[in-house]
Amino acid sequence: MFERRFENGRPIPLLPGTEDPTGSIVLADETRIELAPGYYCISFSVSAILEEAGYMQVTPAYNGSSNLLYGIYFKTGAALSSAYGSNSIIIHVPETTSFSLTYNSNVADRSGAATVSVIRLTRKE
Repeated sequence: MFERRFENGRPIPLLPGTEDPTGSIVLADETRIELAPGYYCISFSVSAILEEAGYMQVTPAYNGSSNLLYGIYFKTGAALSSAYGSNSIIIHVPETTSFSLTYNSNVADRSGAATVSVIRLTRKE
């Protein structure tokens, strides 16, 4: 996604890049990726230009809860500054779940961009 305003307290909109032919990883709607049970490596990056000095916080949610520990936080000191962050996590999905990223900021933004990469892992029990 490129050049989109993100809304405070709302999930970040996503667009499909490459679809998973197995059906284990599916874009359920414009903000949620549905994951079949299994293990996944998820990498995500988010950037935005903050119109005033402020902060950007991005929180991933999966398995029915938000996971602030794996989120992104960036604070700017001047207007029209870029905020950016990225993270990678490995998660276990015991039952079908949705993965999403929620955006929070105390100021308006412009030129938001987000990238999410999801890879299903093979794990021998």
